[in-house]
Amino acid sequence: MRAFIPLLLFLLVALILVWNVVLAGRIAQVRTLPRGFVSLSALAGFLVVPALVIHLATTSSITGRAITSVDWIWPLTVVLFAVQALYAAARRLVNPFLGFFIAAYDVVIAADAVLRFVASRGTPLPGLALLFLAATTSTFAFVTQSPLILGSPFFFFTPMIAPAFPAIRRWAATLRFGLAVVAGAWVVLFLSRLTDADKAVNSYGIHDPSVERIQERPLGDFDVGLKILEDMDGPPATLAVKNDLALADTMGVDIINVVIVPEQMDRAALDSLARVLDAVRLDSTQVMVTLGYASRIIPLPGRTFNDAARIRTIDPVVRRLRPDILLPVQDPLDAGTRAAGAHPVEYWEHIITQASAIAKRVRPRTRIGVSASVYDRRDSTLYAWAAAPGSPVDIPGFTLSPSPSGVRTLDAARGAADRWMQASRSPKDHWVFSAGGYPEAHGEASQVRAIWAALAWATSRRAIKGLIVNEAGDYGVIRGLRAADGHLRRATFTVINAMRGLRESAAPDSTPAAVTVPRRVGT
Repeated sequence: MRAFIPLLLFLLVALILVWNVVLAGRIAQVRTLPRGFVSLSALAGFLVVPALVIHLATTSSITGRAITSVDWIWPLTVVLFAVQALYAAARRLVNPFLGFFIAAYDVVIAADAVLRFVASRGTPLPGLALLFLAATTSTFAFVTQSPLILGSPFFFFTPMIAPAFPAIRRWAATLRFGLAVVAGAWVVLFLSRLTDADKAVNSYGIHDPSVERIQERPLGDFDVGLKILEDMDGPPATLAVKNDLALADTMGVDIINVVIVPEQMDRAALDSLARVLDAVRLDSTQVMVTLGYASRIIPLPGRTFNDAARIRTIDPVVRRLRPDILLPVQDPLDAGTRAAGAHPVEYWEHIITQASAIAKRVRPRTRIGVSASVYDRRDSTLYAWAAAPGSPVDIPGFTLSPSPSGVRTLDAARGAADRWMQASRSPKDHWVFSAGGYPEAHGEASQVRAIWAALAWATSRRAIKGLIVNEAGDYGVIRGLRAADGHLRRATFTVINAMRGLRESAAPDSTPAAVTVPRRVGT
């Protein structure tokens, strides 16, 4: 049932949009209503659909910059709806029950839209504003029972127009009542999430870069990388290639990571990506390739992944892209389970073993990695297998990311990873294959602190040899170092400073390497 929630939300949004347009037209025909109110209702109904389309287009780094100058139309439209509903409720132009809940709902939606618009421009928000955004995000997470909405621009509610005339038919009255109940339930859920939202926003406080330090690596054995481009099921977008390669070059990252859906990439698409990666290799930058999963509007488990098809793609992917590190399955017990359905750990071990054998035959230099991401008993079992001697996995690793509850899940994940590494005593190199934050959901400062927390932890563990920052731009998820309008978020400069400190600590000095005493970067 949970898999159908996105479809149900989409249908509800479509219903509300139709309601808004139809009722705006009907209100314009009621001659007894104030002319100003009629004009306001007509303008709101006229703008809502194109404003929403523009808003969704501006959330992507690929399409956003071309139309970001008119993105203000969406928050303006939502504010018009809130004013219309408040006017109708105050002047008793609508049933008091309908008017109260629709007006309250529209005010919440309008405040959310305005604050997200301000945050998207990189403007720091005060604590109360961050609390508000965290609460709306937490509400969606509660409704969908999924943390995926944390950075998704596609989970939202549209405003409702106040029906300022009597319902003629019974079904119309029932529809009005139902939408008022939806509006009221949303407001109640929002209020109930305020406490959790406050905890989420405050959870980042312990990871202050001015207090929490990055461990120096005198041997220069720690690489910082960047995930670039969208998750590809075809040739990479030209604009994304231009922007992301420029950002990677500016930052001077040691390795870049790309995520592809190999089952949907033909030879031409692989060759196009290979040319991009060849340009990256010219300055000795390493390449990591992660094999992801097809996305669907209704992500029914088991319908978007086939293990046999995945194994068949390993040979052409390794042969054409020549990755230094290959992750045959992305987060197998998280994203992998959503794509393939629930399977025992042995299922993923078998896929990784087969993929490793093929990759090593084609290109022996390619190292195989696998990432823990949910940190439960199954992940513990998968990690123990990957870290053990004789396993086909060369690099066991971890995914570190905040959740709707803030950075507390990241902190818990670090604790689990520490226990696993201590228990395994594996001599293998480890990596953090993905670390990032959500600048719109919890503020840009939260993205800075989430990435910094991952860097501070990873650099202090000698077994961990690298970390990938996720990601260069906003591609379907608002978590990029570059926002959709083109400005660089604060986390970009945090990563650059961290890399500079690590490289300075690795510079040769008069102290022999064997007796160099590790220090904290920034002390």
